This record gives sequence, C-alpha cells and structure tokens, in this order.
Amino acid sequence: MTNPIANPGQFVAEADVCAMRGDERVAAARTQIEMLFARGYGDRIPAESRPLLGAFADEYLNNWLFKAAASDAQHPRFVRNFMPAHDWFGHAVPGARTGGDNPDNCYRLAGVEHGTRYRIAGRIRDAKPANISFTLTANYGTSQTIQTLEDHELELADDGSFELWIDDGSGDAGPNRLVTRPGVKFLFVRDSIMDWATETPLELSIERLGDAKAAPVTVDEMATRGVEHALGDLYLYFWFQNVWSGLAPNSITPPQSFRGAGGGLVTQGISNGSYRLGPDDAAILEYDPAGAGYAAVQLTEWLYRSRDYHRIQSSLTAAQSAIDRDGRIRVVIARRDPGVWNWLDTGGHEHVFSILRWQRMRADGPAIASTLHLTRVDRLKSELPADTRWVDADARAAQLAARVAAYDRRIV
Repeated sequence: MTNPIANPGQFVAEADVCAMRGDERVAAARTQIEMLFARGYGDRIPAESRPLLGAFADEYLNNWLFKAAASDAQHPRFVRNFMPAHDWFGHAVPGARTGGDNPDNCYRLAGVEHGTRYRIAGRIRDAKPANISFTLTANYGTSQTIQTLEDHELELADDGSFELWIDDGSGDAGPNRLVTRPGVKFLFVRDSIMDWATETPLELSIERLGDAKAAPVTVDEMATRGVEHALGDLYLYFWFQNVWSGLAPNSITPPQSFRGAGGGLVTQGISNGSYRLGPDDAAILEYDPAGAGYAAVQLTEWLYRSRDYHRIQSSLTAAQSAIDRDGRIRVVIARRDPGVWNWLDTGGHEHVFSILRWQRMRADGPAIASTLHLTRVDRLKSELPADTRWVDADARAAQLAARVAAYDRRIV
C-alpha cells in the first residue's frame, strides 16, 4: 500500500497548522475556548473529565485550524482532519478530534465556493472503503448539508477511477455532479472503513477550473479564519455534547435517521448512548447490522471526543466484531477486561458515551435496532449467548496488536 493521504498538499497544510499554532491570537483563543467550555459545563463535568479540558480545547481548536488550512476555495487542496496526534514522515501532527469524531473515518475537506467550477479526480486503491460520501457543507462546523453523493451513486471507469464535478448548476446536468449554492464552504469527504487492515481511502485530487479570482490565502488569514470559526461554532459543539450528556445514564436512544439535520450523514442511522459504570459493571449493547454497507459502534469520553481508539479497543466495526449465530452483534462496555472478543474499553473511565452508526442502509433490509442490558462482569457468562467468542490474555494482546498495526496504515 502507498498511503494516498501522504501527499505534498497534506504535508504543506500540516506545516501551515503548526505555524498557526504559534500565532498569539490562536493561543488567546485556546485559553478562551477552555474557559467557555468549563463555564458552560460547570459542576456537571465529571471529576475524571475535568483534567482533560486542556487537551480537549487544544484538539477542538486544531480541528478548526485544519479547516482553515483547507478553506482556500480558489486554490483548493484536500486536507485530512479529525486525527489523533501522530508522528509521520519526520514531523509531528497535532491532534484534532472533536464532536464525536468517527474512528473509522478518513475525514478530508477542500474549500469550494459558489460560482466556481471544480474537477475532482479519484481512484480506488487496494480494497475500497465500505462507504464513501462526498458532501457540500455550508459551515465550518460541517453540520449544514447542501448535497451528498455516495460511492455507490458514482459512475466509475473499469480501473476504479472517476471524475466528480462541482458547479453552480448553470450547466448541463450529468453524472457524478454536486451543485453548490451561495454560502457553500467545503467539500467534505468521509471514507468509512470497516476493515482497517485492508481498506484504503480513495486517492483524490481537486482542481479549480478557470482563472483564480484571488491570490492564495496566507497563513495569517488562515489563522484569522480558524479562530473566528472555532469561537463561533463553539456553541454548536457545546450543543452536540449536551445531546449525549443530557441522556439518562445507562440508556440508549432508539435508532433513527436525522437525514443530515443537526449534523451527520443524510443516509446515516444512529443510536446514542450514555453510561456511568462502576469498576465491575458491564453494559451489553446489542444491535442488528441490518445488512448496512457500514455498521459500527464507538465510545467517546464525556467531552465527546473519541476515546483513544488508536491505542485501546474503544470502537468496533461489524467487520471487526464477532457476530453471533442469530446475526446480531453484542458488545460489552466495561472498565475492565470482561474476557469477550467484543469488548469496548472505556480506558478506565466511569462516564462515557456511545455512538452506534449504520450507513448505506438497504432499502429492503431489516429495520435498524439496538437494545441495552446492564449487568456485572461476573454475570456475563450466564447472560451472553452460548456461542459468544471469549478470549484469554494472550488472545486479547494479539487482538490489540493487530488493531494498532491496522491503525498504523494511516500514518505510514
């Protein structure tokens, strides 16, 4: 595999973000962001989460700096975002996880604007991701959807390549096309990967058609944009977190599709969960993959940032999970290892949230469904199905080692 994200545009964008982090305005915004979230949460924030506020504020702000680095609509480039901090190709990349970021997604953004035409060239590399979406968004928070096109709707050449066109709708209609409207900000691409060890994000490039209307955006202007939108979108993301923290502990919501309203994919089904688990407690989250092209569950910390999926097993796709004979998946959420293959590790945290997602759902498939059962670790043997896959310490170590190695494909 040659990583399609390891390209000159990505490396320059990462250098731009690192340069922005040295700006005094960015430093002041970082302090303000931590203060505003702390004040908003007040005494509700669990004691275990309060020490994480600083790192959370860092990653939240970095996310908007990456968006600013991707925001030049006259000189567009794809920029990967929402990653944990990592080192690759001789330099350190700051973490940018926030807002219930999906561990299985490769997130990329490119700035676009109404009245300008763009050509995206793409190609499938190795195994195709389970689900790929191309979404035009009208805000930096990526919650305002204009149009979405998914991979199964694309016309592909025999070699897996394709061209995608973005314009204002004034030309002739054709396949592989997205239409902008005034206020559009980004093309937002999600490669949703079920099998980390084999599936590879698309190879993508973007070009503006016609003469540029402006000089390239400077790092100083990027910093201005990043700070402005990070502070402006703070209240939206505070709302996102409160959707989860407002749930009764140890409960889940019925699966439903919001069709893009309030964030998320227009073709996505979702079930939210909130947990408060003692050292010996266990929550059995059961769901039907329902024949969806992509299905997965993850944990986030109370601050609604992914729970260190690059070092612990805090998420599982349907492909990574053991599926019981009845076709359902049962994951066990617990603070200590319960000895089941489908363990979601809270990293020792008492307070966590879950996000269960289905994407590219079959029109003729069964209804998406999930249930939650609270128990204790020492009762699991009698409460899980007889065909549950159990693991010992050696098998767990091998499972985790394979997971980390599969994740590392993203940063080599």
